[in-house]
Amino acid sequence: MSSYLQCTRAASHAGPPTAISTTNDSDTIPLGNKTSPPQQQRAPILTETLNGRKRNYFRSTADGNLLASGRESSKLTWEWSKDTTTMTALDRLGRVLPPGVVGWLRAMFLPVGYPQVNAEVVDKQEKGRQATAFSCGRCAILVYAKVHIYQFLETFIWSAVSVLCSQAMLSSIGVGSTAAAGGAVAIQWILKDGIGEIGKLFFIQRFARSFDSHPKTWKMIGEVSSLSGAFLQLCTVVAPSHWFLGLASVGYALRSIHFSIWGATHMTFTRNFALQGNVGDLVAKDDSQMSVAHLGGMLGGVGILTLSHTPVFLFGVFFLLIPVHFHMTLSLLRAANFEVLNQTTLTVICKRFVKTGVVPTMPELKPYVKGFGEWIENRNQFPRIEIAAEASKLEDVEEVLALLKDERYLLSIPSTRTSIIRIPLHASAAPHDVIKAALHATKFHELMFDTANSSTDETMPLSRALALMKESHEWTAARFPHFIADVDYKDWQSDAVFWGDSGRRVDWEKSDKDKEA
Repeated sequence: MSSYLQCTRAASHAGPPTAISTTNDSDTIPLGNKTSPPQQQRAPILTETLNGRKRNYFRSTADGNLLASGRESSKLTWEWSKDTTTMTALDRLGRVLPPGVVGWLRAMFLPVGYPQVNAEVVDKQEKGRQATAFSCGRCAILVYAKVHIYQFLETFIWSAVSVLCSQAMLSSIGVGSTAAAGGAVAIQWILKDGIGEIGKLFFIQRFARSFDSHPKTWKMIGEVSSLSGAFLQLCTVVAPSHWFLGLASVGYALRSIHFSIWGATHMTFTRNFALQGNVGDLVAKDDSQMSVAHLGGMLGGVGILTLSHTPVFLFGVFFLLIPVHFHMTLSLLRAANFEVLNQTTLTVICKRFVKTGVVPTMPELKPYVKGFGEWIENRNQFPRIEIAAEASKLEDVEEVLALLKDERYLLSIPSTRTSIIRIPLHASAAPHDVIKAALHATKFHELMFDTANSSTDETMPLSRALALMKESHEWTAARFPHFIADVDYKDWQSDAVFWGDSGRRVDWEKSDKDKEA
């Protein structure tokens, strides 16, 4: 998990389990170019959990910084929290391993948010509220841990047995006339698989967060990766023997990446097909279809090999099949159209609604998107939005909090038309809150840069920017019920929004009315 944010007005407010450090406990780091001494007695404005460890944000005592827009900005400084009362086993491990290692392990092996429990839910559970939700969340964490521990052991044993089987098969077909030669071949084959698996791990750690938001793009990348890996493996038949390990390892790594991408994107497609919630049935039926296709492909390959197995023939057949394969992939991606709200579609939908007052359908969205509908065609026509931004990138936090305190999101103030509008999300934010935040950000961007009264230079004072934020907030509050109803009417799936979520969330003290809601 990359980070999780919590914002509070009281220093005694409980936060989620923390304790993983990337710097020394005594570090105090400024947000900007200014430094300030550690804050010992003051209540933090924000509390951020980064890779499992808390750091507190305070108002800087130094003068404000001058932004590119010419207006003064209030900066924040932060320091690591020394609270160790909620340390988990992973957090304690982080005090033994080098800095950042546990955070890296979390990002590679654990899903976003695991195993943390929202402190707000814990507080409500202690007060007798939402006890069932808390219990179910704790139960889900325990089940996840057990299932994946057993799965790890099962895979370990299966891999060990596979190594033995590989040695047996290599020996049975006469690879090497002596035991030593057979062992050398087996070891080289095992190393090929091992190096490939390690390469796949680094790929997953870097890109897994975007599999949900860009499944079609990754599906295409996966197929290119698979065919590239197959080509490298095919090259071993003509390459010198000492090239075998390198070619086979890289080829296997590329094909392993394809298997990981296929599993992730296929589940995304399956989820959209499961209109009756029958995901398990769909997965089982897909598996049976793939089994038939796999058996047919193996029989076809064996039939082709009966004609010839010379290198020229193998490469010729390979390059004949590549265009057919890519055609099938492109046809699949073009046919797989789902009314899913990812960051691209949500940005375009909000922009069109702000401009026309009507939510576009999927066919009406096509002129504004590219790359299988997952990328914006003309980026400069749309606001740049970052969902679930981190606290260190925010300006004028207190002023924005005063204005949006009862919402489940915050907005940053862009200094130029192409500046990113950052949207920190509250810990309790639901998909509709994300949609509302995007609509608000889009209207705010329009008032600042796209209307007749918009500032023509880059020196808009803070008071004017806050006034426009308030105006756009009132506009959003009045029109959001109609907007979300139109979104549902146009068959967009408003129960989920997908983006490259790293798990950052924000918490702040809300009004009594909002707490009761």
